[in-house]
Amino acid sequence: MPSQVAVNDLVRKIKSKQARVCVVGLGYVGVPLSVASAEAGFNVAGVDTDRDKVGKLNAGLCYVEDAYSEKLLPSLVSADKIHAFSSLKQGAEQADVIIICVPTPLDKKGGPDLSYVKSVGRGLAGCLSGYKLVILESTSYPGTTQEVLQPLLEHGGKRAGRDFALVYSPERIDYGNPRHSVKDINKVVGGIDEASTKVGTQFYKSILSAPVTSVSSPAVAEAAKILENIFRYVNIALVNELSILHEALGVDFIEAIDAAATKPFGFMPHYPGPGIGGHCIPKDPFYLVYKAKQTGLPLRLVSAAEEVNKLMPVHVVSRLLSALKVSGKKPEGSTVALWGLAYKGEVRDTRRSPALEVIRSLEKRKVRVVVYDPYVPKVSVDGKTYPSASSPESAVKGADCVLITTNHNAFRKARLKLVRRMMNRRPILFDTKNMLKRVDCENAGLTYLSVGRP
Repeated sequence: MPSQVAVNDLVRKIKSKQARVCVVGLGYVGVPLSVASAEAGFNVAGVDTDRDKVGKLNAGLCYVEDAYSEKLLPSLVSADKIHAFSSLKQGAEQADVIIICVPTPLDKKGGPDLSYVKSVGRGLAGCLSGYKLVILESTSYPGTTQEVLQPLLEHGGKRAGRDFALVYSPERIDYGNPRHSVKDINKVVGGIDEASTKVGTQFYKSILSAPVTSVSSPAVAEAAKILENIFRYVNIALVNELSILHEALGVDFIEAIDAAATKPFGFMPHYPGPGIGGHCIPKDPFYLVYKAKQTGLPLRLVSAAEEVNKLMPVHVVSRLLSALKVSGKKPEGSTVALWGLAYKGEVRDTRRSPALEVIRSLEKRKVRVVVYDPYVPKVSVDGKTYPSASSPESAVKGADCVLITTNHNAFRKARLKLVRRMMNRRPILFDTKNMLKRVDCENAGLTYLSVGRP
């Protein structure tokens, strides 16, 4: 149990903004957190092993797609409120609050890879002089904070709860969404003891404008984060599977979803698409799958959802090839103009993007693929590089099909009649994101396809 004097002193430092903050991991979560902490008045030390990121941040360059950070980072760096280091010791040793937001990917077998968290934990063990607050934000299964991180932190002789406060607070970032900055998103905090929760809650209240909810333990906070993303993963699988069924039934399933969404309770709309991408939703559920297997209680619903979600790129390509056949064309020699490489609209991130799997599948069937993305200059799939065309129109020249796989706003403004004139005979427009209207496409002379619509 910590001394009350130590706890009160750290709370006082936080309230007065005299506490020094260290953010470990300067990615999509770490940069906005650094900016929010500095804007609130704290001096922030950022740490990352990527020297390129460290150099860019120290130059005031925001390399993550976050409108809030892009706006404030340069002035905060100029004011010497944020400084980045490649050395963990240099950044953390003098800090009062240390936030860990490093990647938690999957390993080659599809299980948790906590190597980054473990590395930071081992490195911080020698940096815990004085009563500090250590926060883990990286997504992981319930028990990670106390079963994995805490023993590593204690390896230097300090004890969690007595010598330092330890908290789990799941990251919540809506990547690429300018309407929700890190400051505006509700936070959950779970400490290993009452003092840890108190200090952690006080810190987040000091940097956020959104409410902060405390829970009884780190495991509850960890479970909440996994639940949020499993909820989305499973419900997306549900509408993906139903979309295929309703295509066969000849029913407009997108219209059905919109109609169901008029119910003011008991329903939350999710929409089908070409698959699931990004750095969280396709990965996070399998941290809990791993933990469930350890207990002998396999998560059957998540496994079924995985099967359905992985099927969607295959389904898109299969339907496209059928449409080409109906128009009298063979896959070999046909050209598909694929619009959208990023995993979601208005970002340049291609991690686990369904578009990449669609490209891979089309190439296996000898279909020529030309790509366009206003944010992504090029991608590599199985060693082959696909440079983005200079415009949507240049991508479709001589194409047999336009395949929309990302909901970039620019695609809503496509000049369909011009697109039609530049394509081959009997052209197809396959809108997997349901961005365009059937009537507009057909009036332009395009055969219209979409996911969830006959």
